Amino acid sequence: MTYDGSATPAALLPLLRTSVEQLHASAVALTDYEVRAPSLLPGWTRGHVLTHIARSADSRTRVLTAARTGADLAQYDNEAQREWEIEEGAGRPAAELAADLRGALGGFLTAAAEHPDAAWDVPVRWLGGGMRPVRRAVGSLLREVEVHHTDLGCGHRPENWPPFFVAHELATTAARLRERDDVSGMVLIADEDQVLRPVGDGRGPQVSGPAAALLGWLTGRADGHGLTLEPPGPLPDVPAWRS
Repeated sequence: MTYDGSATPAALLPLLRTSVEQLHASAVALTDYEVRAPSLLPGWTRGHVLTHIARSADSRTRVLTAARTGADLAQYDNEAQREWEIEEGAGRPAAELAADLRGALGGFLTAAAEHPDAAWDVPVRWLGGGMRPVRRAVGSLLREVEVHHTDLGCGHRPENWPPFFVAHELATTAARLRERDDVSGMVLIADEDQVLRPVGDGRGPQVSGPAAALLGWLTGRADGHGLTLEPPGPLPDVPAWRS
């Protein structure tokens, strides 16, 4: 899921700042025992999640630097580096994890606020995504912060996600799934706009409900409670989501 030119980085930054502050409030409340407890992501503790978000912020600060200076800096050298950084940092004390998180996210927010307007369309090297404009850094970090805040299991749920974020991500997620041939056919209908969003071949049931509930279900962050199927039946299978 990516953010296109429909929302400028400058317009997304205030939303990201709010999301960052909410995440930090959850992070600083965690004890050493709690950061070592399992997160909602299989195989990851809360320490893994916090470290992942911090390193994700650093990686986006890196591509902003590349776009601004012309330096040959990739988001990550490779997937192995990304995984190593997460494992290396996951076992730290709660206070150190929270401080790292605030520093990394604060560094990105400062770099994004100071980024030259003319440099937002400069292509940079994204992990697994080739050369793409650096403008996607702000929206993609917003996604990382909101979704992984939920993964901490501290009470931040899809219904707490910002409405703009939910609307955008639901539309792009449906579009992405529509291009896959391994997805059950269905039509998504959000209560808020009643737009028909076909998925797969679009020949399956209509799945309707609040946009946040739909997105939470599609991303594996909610079990689909509160969604309605027509004709009635079990919810279709959806593929695993990766940030």
